[in-house]
Amino acid sequence: MPIMAAITLLAIQSCTESGIGTSLVPTRTEVVSDSSFKISGRTVDNSTLPARTLTQLLGNINADNYGTLSADFVSQMMPAWPIDTSYISENEIDSCFFMMRLPIGGYTGDSVTPMRATVYRLTKPLPRPVNSMFDPAGYYDSANPLGTASYTATALQSDSLAEVLDGDDYQYREIKVNVDRSLAVDMFRKFKQDPEIFRDPATFEEYFPGIYVTTSFGNGRVVNIYDTEFVVYCRRIIHESDIDTTYTINRSYLASTEEVLSNNNLRLEISDNVKTMIANGDAIIQTPAAYDVELTLPVQEILDRYRNDNDAQTVFNSVSLEIPAVELVNSRNIAPPEYLLLIPANRKDKFLSETNVPDDVTSFYAQYDATNDCYTFSEMRQYFLKLLEEKDGIADPEDCLFSLTPIDVLFDESSSSTGYNYSTYYYYALYGYYPSMSSSSSTPIEVRPAMERPSIVKLDLENANLKLYY
Repeated sequence: MPIMAAITLLAIQSCTESGIGTSLVPTRTEVVSDSSFKISGRTVDNSTLPARTLTQLLGNINADNYGTLSADFVSQMMPAWPIDTSYISENEIDSCFFMMRLPIGGYTGDSVTPMRATVYRLTKPLPRPVNSMFDPAGYYDSANPLGTASYTATALQSDSLAEVLDGDDYQYREIKVNVDRSLAVDMFRKFKQDPEIFRDPATFEEYFPGIYVTTSFGNGRVVNIYDTEFVVYCRRIIHESDIDTTYTINRSYLASTEEVLSNNNLRLEISDNVKTMIANGDAIIQTPAAYDVELTLPVQEILDRYRNDNDAQTVFNSVSLEIPAVELVNSRNIAPPEYLLLIPANRKDKFLSETNVPDDVTSFYAQYDATNDCYTFSEMRQYFLKLLEEKDGIADPEDCLFSLTPIDVLFDESSSSTGYNYSTYYYYALYGYYPSMSSSSSTPIEVRPAMERPSIVKLDLENANLKLYY
């Protein structure tokens, strides 16, 4: 074999055995998990909340590892349109009741403790803005209540409307306050004289500024009310075939709905145990209107760790944060907040004062995991990508400071089969107001400052797990 042919054959064999591209630098392909990051935090005041809730708190409660909470509320009222003045006559108005409804389990404390609620008519419109520290003194006449009622949290009712919508009874508990029928008669006459003022809540407020509801007796329970309305009962006697038949009709004249102003007035005295924990550096979240936790996250360290891995063509995969929670034992079974919002501290107030939903870019929320005692923010990747793209991976101090605040989450529970949306005014005008209830298939449509019930939790920040995958 000629020598040049032998050299050519050797070259072909060498290429076949080694594979093409042996001269290229090998690339490392693996998923890197880094959970060496540490976070720090401190308890901060959150005692003033804006009036952005449909849940009205009423009652008094005291518990160790919590404190003493007194809650009552004021509310503008939405008038129903129209009031029936053609089919019903003034003389057929029989009675009037102020109804407050709470869901099954919608209370904290002792269900059988006797308490008494007192309802007042406001004497002038509520101020704007109003918040959780509002004092209603001067806005009602304490000598002239509309009515009072003693109650527990055990009387079970059944809602026939739910049977129409989905075939199931919706059960709830109810506080029913007997109000003098003159209130309904006056409103009936007012509508006949000037029906236009009932079209607009702002105009109607000049005639009927709203209500103030407080606890005039009892201690040991706070209820979270989802439906507040004035219901008028009318009785008509029809003479047919020498037989008198009595028909009873009820109409909702007024209700507290999403379209009008409602505010919980809160007075919370923190227990000495909780104050001592905070003084010792514990991270405490407490509701309503008590404490947040301010977190400092190692944002720049995460960005640098990702960018400085020169051995790989890196792809930012995910960032998650798991925070262990310690339930504080107390005599009233006050549990941890159901939801927490994680958001840059300088964005929190504006975010919660408006209608917003966490976008998983600059705001995130987590539900309490009672099985594993933790809150997990499972995907924060977009926040870091945003800093890489918009700030070239250089985080300012404000990019690292976060607020961890308790929230209530509203879910979309529109019925596709009926076409009804439970939170619209028109639905209320026909049937009454029923709030959204969360489920596994629900879509969050809004978050608000936590106001549904008292809650408290201690966060174990030392064992928090902030994990980067790339």
